[in-house]
Amino acid sequence: MSKVISHKGISYREVTERLKENKIHFAELKVGDNLKLVISERGGRILGPFLEDTGEGIFWINGAFGDSDNFKQFISKNEWNLGGERFWLAPEVQFYIKDRYHFWDTYKLPESIDPGKHILDDSNTSSVSLSQNITVEAYNLVSGKKEVKVERLIRSTENPLKSLNGSDSIMKGVSYAGYEHTVRLSEVVHNDVMCENWILIQLNPGGKIYIPCSPEVEEVNYFEPVEPGYRDILKNHVRLKITGDKRYKVGYKSAHVFGRLGYLNSLSDGRNYLLIRNFYNNPSAPYTEEPPDSPGHSGQSVHIYNDGGNFGGFGELECNGQPVGGKTNRTDTVDYFTLWIYIGDIRALKEIALHLLGIEIA
Repeated sequence: MSKVISHKGISYREVTERLKENKIHFAELKVGDNLKLVISERGGRILGPFLEDTGEGIFWINGAFGDSDNFKQFISKNEWNLGGERFWLAPEVQFYIKDRYHFWDTYKLPESIDPGKHILDDSNTSSVSLSQNITVEAYNLVSGKKEVKVERLIRSTENPLKSLNGSDSIMKGVSYAGYEHTVRLSEVVHNDVMCENWILIQLNPGGKIYIPCSPEVEEVNYFEPVEPGYRDILKNHVRLKITGDKRYKVGYKSAHVFGRLGYLNSLSDGRNYLLIRNFYNNPSAPYTEEPPDSPGHSGQSVHIYNDGGNFGGFGELECNGQPVGGKTNRTDTVDYFTLWIYIGDIRALKEIALHLLGIEIA
């Protein structure tokens, strides 16, 4: 994988101009209080959300979007790292790595996953759909070929605080946007190779991730140990810094997390925002991802990645869906990944976090 251009503050206008220049089909979707998403057929990315045409997106977006020539070169090399929210097929250790004990030397992103061949349908004004067929080889857990169909639907969703007593007071001075990302994963042929939906949001650095969890939470390291000062494990949640300058990747067991996690950060103009991911976390499901050098250490439904700067200097908030194939006896599954976005005064965002995450954030 090549090093990408690091740039913070890519705007809606820059994204849409680059996509138009390169004849990449895309759709726009309004969500919440006048925020909008840009959904790209190439790579199946959800980019934004954007508050203004000239304002930066809340998600990390590759700096190549900031220049026509750089973006053309980026596309010509078939690079994957557009930014935003994306779908990949898990487990990584199974489909992306030929030899788990030589992770980076044998790492290859299957083109059928990304950029893939997506079909984007924006004929419905209230939602956008994406579909793709994926065929990949399995290398490490079991061997064989996996063929699946992926169908995705992105649509806006209401503020979960709306029914609370005093919701108007809670939301005073706060802007809201939210969307639901529904992913149906279907086997073309049922076999022993298990796989699952893997939804990742690339985050602008500078903030903290908060994961409500059991006091007995187990953490699994995928690469180097997390350095002191980057992560705190407290009695009811885990707190991680996203800096984009020191690589780590950690996973948390589905039995110890509860299906919600948040990210608190600020835009370059000083406005604060809180992202809250809500998804179906099922401790009975055999989540299949494993660290490359630790066979059998599976069961993680949440992963957090902090880039070391080689790929652009971002973080990743990653959640997994229900597996299909193999011992699951499932041939298809539907997962719902909801994102609630709040922009406003830091005190109001901390109160919202207390309601939706159940923790006091610092």
